[in-house]
Amino acid sequence: MKLEDFFRGFYTQTRVIKVDGRNIVVKCYSSSTSFKWYLISPAFRRYPYTSNPVERMNREINFLTYNWGDTIKVPKLIDFDFDTLCIYREFVDGEEINTTLHFSELGKALRYIHDKGFALGDTKIENFLFNSNISVIDAEQSIETENISYFAWDLLVLTFSMAYKFLKDPQTFYLNLLSLLDGYSISKEMASELTNISNIPLLTLIPFTHYNYFKKAVEKFL
Repeated sequence: MKLEDFFRGFYTQTRVIKVDGRNIVVKCYSSSTSFKWYLISPAFRRYPYTSNPVERMNREINFLTYNWGDTIKVPKLIDFDFDTLCIYREFVDGEEINTTLHFSELGKALRYIHDKGFALGDTKIENFLFNSNISVIDAEQSIETENISYFAWDLLVLTFSMAYKFLKDPQTFYLNLLSLLDGYSISKEMASELTNISNIPLLTLIPFTHYNYFKKAVEKFL
């Protein structure tokens, strides 16, 4: 197998097909697609990530079939096949998360998810869309938990993702982070957990200028 074919498999985990004029997302969890950013670095070992395809599929089905009401949107699960390790779900359209309004709504959505007893694990910005409310379009690392350290981890991974999205504009990163934390209604306990020494391996991956803005934002809630 050519190296480029090997790595191409990492990006073909999800594809869109058209059935009776309707866009359907097919997502497969075969082991060849289990290579993800959070399995590369030891900095991401504090959360119980899994590379097992059956476990990832089960986690996502569990999240997608939970009754979320109207506060957030998740794709409707249409079908699944444990023989092929694939699910078929509704295609969700929306805007990329990019503005202070988006990040405020994302903070509210993440707080709602946590209050329902779920952590997502993989909270890259790309896993959310905005269309009147927040849509969660990837939940294969989600778990049911009441552990505040996992909730803080979701916020930290999202902060890490935001830092690189706004790498050339630290001030915009700061303003959007404040909107996120305000939307989440950060408690003193959560603010302290965000700066817990156990999170240092991940925090050190945030660019220095952005990290200073991160500390400045979190200190407002202490």
